[in-house]
Amino acid sequence: MSEFDTADVRQKVMEALAKLEELKHSIEVLQAQIRSDFEHKMELFRFSQVRKEFLEQFFEEPYVIIPKRANEWYVIAPKWLNFQIGWLERSTKSYNIFVVNRYVKWFSEIPPSLEEKFKFAKPLPFKVYDGMLLTGKELQEEALRRYKHFITRREGEDRLRIKRGYEFKLIAQMIEDGTLPFMPIPVKEEDLRPYEGIKLRSYQEYAWNEFLNKGAIGVFWAFGSGKSLFGIYALARVKGRKLVVVPTLTLKEQWLERINKYIPQYRREIEVVTYHAYDKVKNNEYSLTIYDECAHLPANTFVRFATLKTKYRMGFSGSPYREDGRENYIIALTGFPVGMSWEELIRLQVVREPTFRVYILSDNREKIRKLGELLQIPVKTLIFCDWLDLGEKIAKTFNIPFVYGETRDRLDVIRESQTCVVSRVGDEGISLPDIERVIEVAYLYGSRMQESQRFGRLMHSAREEPEHIILMTEEEFEKYQKRLYAITERGFRIEFVR
Repeated sequence: MSEFDTADVRQKVMEALAKLEELKHSIEVLQAQIRSDFEHKMELFRFSQVRKEFLEQFFEEPYVIIPKRANEWYVIAPKWLNFQIGWLERSTKSYNIFVVNRYVKWFSEIPPSLEEKFKFAKPLPFKVYDGMLLTGKELQEEALRRYKHFITRREGEDRLRIKRGYEFKLIAQMIEDGTLPFMPIPVKEEDLRPYEGIKLRSYQEYAWNEFLNKGAIGVFWAFGSGKSLFGIYALARVKGRKLVVVPTLTLKEQWLERINKYIPQYRREIEVVTYHAYDKVKNNEYSLTIYDECAHLPANTFVRFATLKTKYRMGFSGSPYREDGRENYIIALTGFPVGMSWEELIRLQVVREPTFRVYILSDNREKIRKLGELLQIPVKTLIFCDWLDLGEKIAKTFNIPFVYGETRDRLDVIRESQTCVVSRVGDEGISLPDIERVIEVAYLYGSRMQESQRFGRLMHSAREEPEHIILMTEEEFEKYQKRLYAITERGFRIEFVR
């Protein structure tokens, strides 16, 4: 055999040995996989041996309640159970973990069997009125002990004088202690006038009657359920100078547009300002003030606006929950809470139930590619993008408008465009009945409040099957998936696509 032939044989033998080694490795991997699968199935088999005597007890109480801190609890329930309460703090593969605090009972119904377990603090019969804390004779000492930091002196045997400038903080503290300290101040007949331009739905009628009886309410309905139209009705019915306070210039535009559309005859009576304009209105007096989208204001803004001189007030928000736990500030600013479950509003077909889909992608380049793929289907679309440079890039790539803080006539641009990119200026309050799809490309990290605002845009849709799509990188999904709890805590399902 020649030297050439020997080398050739040696080469083939080495290749055969390499293939054998590769095959051996594959067999070892397969053996390990079979062993793992077998152990997993044995574990499942072990868990499948259900002790039936405990099964009935489980279905009687298929959740666990664990104290979190004073007047706050975790409620842990299996994911397969159609169960929501409070707000969803986090979720595992098998369980949803909700948080319930003392405020939940004012925003939504709690089953009596559950309410007994929470043992909410019994409210004290204290009321705040005209700079006084009304206590009654028997509880004046108790009130002084609890709230001495807010009190300047006794006034007779049944009330305490509140320190100047401390009334809002006292109310907020009392709400935190489980007491609604408002005195109902019914709306006077002479402060009202007839108006028939808007017909209220039944739940709006209920809220209006609450306002007439109490003079101050916080309205917490799902996005798209008619809070703004309810506000227009109130502005028409209440006489005198009125104020509407909103978080963004875009929302200011929308309020002015609706006022001009529905009640142009009362336009001169109404001021619409942003929450940054406190200094412009602080010395004015109003018959009615409406605080729109008030749930996530900075704490000091609550305190400042609470000092406005207003006879009656309303507050609107799609969600009364705050990520810092300061729900008491919302109630303190707005008044008696009026809520209604999202499930009930969907059942009444007042709002739409969107389809939710999350695409988990490798990087931002893949986001742009996927966005282009989605835009091949031409429907009315809002693309949310928090970052200005990325928003400009998307606008140039797909030849669509980009609406951000400096854009003029924002609402007109959004309405007239089949597809446009919007920054955070589009998060709140924009009502677009013809919208069919929302796509989120960039967002404020894990903010659940922002997520609820954004999918709330679809609640305004008149379309049959509105669609909400979120594009996330693997890293974003790992870090910021808690923002998705804003969706799942409402009982909506999300499809995840990798």
